[in-house]
Amino acid sequence: MEVQVLLSSIFLTILFSRGNNVVAEHNSYVGEIDPYVDDVEIMLINDCYETIWPGVHTMAGYTVTPTGFKLRSKDTYHLKVPDSWSGTIWARTGCRGHHNTSFHCDVGDCGTNHTHCFRNKPDTPATLFKFNLAPEGGISAYAIDLSDGFNLPAAISPLTSKCKDIQCYRDMRSECPDWLAMYDDLGEGLKIGCKSKCYTTGDPKDCCTGDYESPETCELTEYTQLVVNNCPTAVSNSFDESKFTCFGGLSYKITFCA
Repeated sequence: MEVQVLLSSIFLTILFSRGNNVVAEHNSYVGEIDPYVDDVEIMLINDCYETIWPGVHTMAGYTVTPTGFKLRSKDTYHLKVPDSWSGTIWARTGCRGHHNTSFHCDVGDCGTNHTHCFRNKPDTPATLFKFNLAPEGGISAYAIDLSDGFNLPAAISPLTSKCKDIQCYRDMRSECPDWLAMYDDLGEGLKIGCKSKCYTTGDPKDCCTGDYESPETCELTEYTQLVVNNCPTAVSNSFDESKFTCFGGLSYKITFCA
């Protein structure tokens, strides 16, 4: 009996020891540089009256996780990203369903049926926060991109007084032309998003493509004029250079419904 107890004890010791080694290997970057060793922080603040579900899409570099999460009204989330990260952040609204089988959102959905967006991009329309970060010593670029659509007012603030904020405080949903607006599915006629004219028609003139693919021939549309009038520091079309740069290695703050 004592021998059996001893053997069982040895077996459990070996089992848990191996398990710890597996965990240690999983959490380390064997033969690689830890992408988060010089990480920066993107602080997300929900100043909206409703719960939102931010999505995160990595364009280049190490894939940042989580790729989707819940952010209640007045709550803050501190997202860690590598200092050389390139990607997009947006807010999903009107979300419901089981978190990993039937989750979907009225605006900004990423089509995964999950709270995480994984590698998927958002459906249009959505207010997009785009980053192309550089390590300390380099130059980082950041923008609020409304070229395809808009769903929430927002702002980006680099966490240093030496770099400029990008502000889009005006909620343009109510001012969106009816034929470009996205409405709620409750039959109440509430505008919950605004799609660009390019996204809606696909016309080269509206999209500044083909014969209109130059700053001289790319004319303002109903939608781009709305953006320029209300959010002049946001990107309104493919030739809009409303992008800002800042010192590399810095952190940022995004405020939804600023």
